[in-house]
Amino acid sequence: MNIKYWFSIVYLFTASICLSGCLFSSESQQAREVVNQFWQAVLNDDMDTAKNLTTWDSTQYLQFLNSKSVFAKRFETGEIKIDGTIAEVATLLYGGEKGDMAIPVRTVLVRNKDVWQVDVQKTMGSMVSGAMDAVADQLNIFMENGLKDLDSALSKSVDELNQSLKQGIDELKNELASPPSSPVNPSPPSNGHAI
Repeated sequence: MNIKYWFSIVYLFTASICLSGCLFSSESQQAREVVNQFWQAVLNDDMDTAKNLTTWDSTQYLQFLNSKSVFAKRFETGEIKIDGTIAEVATLLYGGEKGDMAIPVRTVLVRNKDVWQVDVQKTMGSMVSGAMDAVADQLNIFMENGLKDLDSALSKSVDELNQSLKQGIDELKNELASPPSSPVNPSPPSNGHAI
């Protein structure tokens, strides 16, 4: 066989690997863009935009994601996993009064023709378990801090009680160590009559 033929095969093989990597990267980028647009629309209470980014059979679940029920103030996207026509994007919704309570969510997307669309029903399923985990974590932190404060208050009270007892014992020792004062004798009656 000809060397040019082998170089051509190696070149085509290398080019196909690079091209598939670019396509995968492009797929990931498209999925991330859809997720970012979707969550931004939800946070902005723009349900028309969110509806355009969801699968047809899951649009009915958007009513549960209006801005009043999703108490998130911001979001972040992370790792993307694509398996054929299904993609999952790790998403963190930040809620709570200070926006510091992280709720992990798996935003699930389905490839429909040439477009990624969010499957709201499956995404909400992951949101419920993520919210429960976040609440449990917050409760654990609250309990730990409460126990530390209680432990500190009890320790302070025990120290104060110990100091008070010590002071009382010292005062009692001092009273017992000093000689008793002599009782005052009553004076005899002044009229001089004896009884």
